[in-house]
Amino acid sequence: MNILIFTASTGGGHKRAAAALETKIKSLSPDTEVKVVDAMKAIGKMYDKTVCGGYHFMATKIPKVYGECYKITDRKNLMYKAVMRSNTMMSNKLLETINEFMPDIVIICHPFVTTMVSKLRRQGKIDVKAISIITDYDAHRTYIVPKIEAYVLAEPQMAKKLIDEYGVDESIIYPLGIPIFDSFTEPFDKEEICKREGLDPNLPTVLLMAGSFGVTSVLEFYKNLAEKGKNMQFIVITGRNIKLFGHLEKLIDEMGMQDNTKLLYFVRNVQDYMHISDLIVTKPGGLTVTESLACTLPMAIYSAFPGQERDNADFLVNQNAAVLLDKKKGADQIIELLNSPEKLDAMKKKCSELSIADSAENIFRLAQKLCAED
Repeated sequence: MNILIFTASTGGGHKRAAAALETKIKSLSPDTEVKVVDAMKAIGKMYDKTVCGGYHFMATKIPKVYGECYKITDRKNLMYKAVMRSNTMMSNKLLETINEFMPDIVIICHPFVTTMVSKLRRQGKIDVKAISIITDYDAHRTYIVPKIEAYVLAEPQMAKKLIDEYGVDESIIYPLGIPIFDSFTEPFDKEEICKREGLDPNLPTVLLMAGSFGVTSVLEFYKNLAEKGKNMQFIVITGRNIKLFGHLEKLIDEMGMQDNTKLLYFVRNVQDYMHISDLIVTKPGGLTVTESLACTLPMAIYSAFPGQERDNADFLVNQNAAVLLDKKKGADQIIELLNSPEKLDAMKKKCSELSIADSAENIFRLAQKLCAED
């Protein structure tokens, strides 16, 4: 059995989902040939730069415009039709990749690629089954196209929108969850992790995923929180933002917060820090949300750009798995929450209820089932 997984670099979530799925398939079925391909890069450097760069620019520099475009294209109108046409213009560029690997099924982690695969199938240029994974906690019309055997949803309530608004056949909807690595759900020893990382297992712990925030805003936020949370400890991960790392390092020294702040650059064991934390301050990307839910880690949403992040945030807040922080009063909200153990425990319980176990394995089993139906 050959499985081709298509992803894209419009944010890190699509790639993490694809990597988690690849790892799980290889562990379950070593004889299965599985390959992950960044579809945008396979089409060409210029297209990849245009799509991914354009997405990043709009989402970070003109988020309101991006949000309006996102909202408008969720309805059938001229702009939606134009976007769908542009998404399919490069479909033929994927033919070489598909024909070279000869997959039995393709699993797609990005709506643009779902559109392309659908067009190739409708044109009779490929004969391969397809699964589309919606990697956020609300659906969008650009995912919905003919000739897709299965839509995998992040959570069950999304099915109603697909059926009622988009007319998707209920029989092809599978609320199996977003695939994540097993390390987020495996048993862990909090005291062992804290000892290894030089942290106190008895102190309230806040994890800040700071790399996606603006430098100035996160510095001010951390300063306010650290000043008010003297009896807490902080784990701050800046990702690959070296400028932010340097500024935070200086600020932590100036405040004398070295003993209760662990500052980290890019890490590969974020699950360890999620496991031992009481609260995560983050942006609500689909994969970060899924990983946090798996770790029963309540979320304090610092910023959510209009579009899928705002949809994710609304879902989490409505489900009592997260709080939306006020830019000026966010530090006070966090202190209040950590001083309310009953409320925090209720949020942890809701995170556990929303987490879907064994997503990657179940998606692989679905792929096997669909291929066996020939």
